[in-house]
Amino acid sequence: MIKLSNLADYAVVLMSTIAARPDDIHTASSLNAETRVPQPTVSKILGKMAKANLLTSHRGIGGGFSMNNEKEDISIADIVEAVDGPVQLTNCLSVEDTCCDYEPVCMTKSKWDKINQAVYEALNNVSLSEMVTKPYDFFPKSEEETITGAKS
Repeated sequence: MIKLSNLADYAVVLMSTIAARPDDIHTASSLNAETRVPQPTVSKILGKMAKANLLTSHRGIGGGFSMNNEKEDISIADIVEAVDGPVQLTNCLSVEDTCCDYEPVCMTKSKWDKINQAVYEALNNVSLSEMVTKPYDFFPKSEEETITGAKS
């Protein structure tokens, strides 16, 4: 099974929550309350997002984190890489020279690069703005608003 780490999954949830209100300053405790991601994890992810220049940190009273870029400019790949490092499906795709015992006879290494690139491009082609859902309007309109189209 190929799956994102929990940290990457939580990071996308948190960044989507922030992107839904990009002009607000968000605190770890408010994001914890809104998303139910554990507060230590929220703090860790916010730090990583700021270090990757995806969020701006605001210090002092009333401080927190805000969007650094337009949410259309941030891809899911950017978020995943900020917490997990480069998208890498197998160890042999690492930039580090980590030879395995099978490398001299491996017939699949060159194929994994193509698969890895496809996964990266899929993540890179989805922007954060696409992940932000619009809140639903659960409240029924008043009878007058329904009839006239005006709010009462």
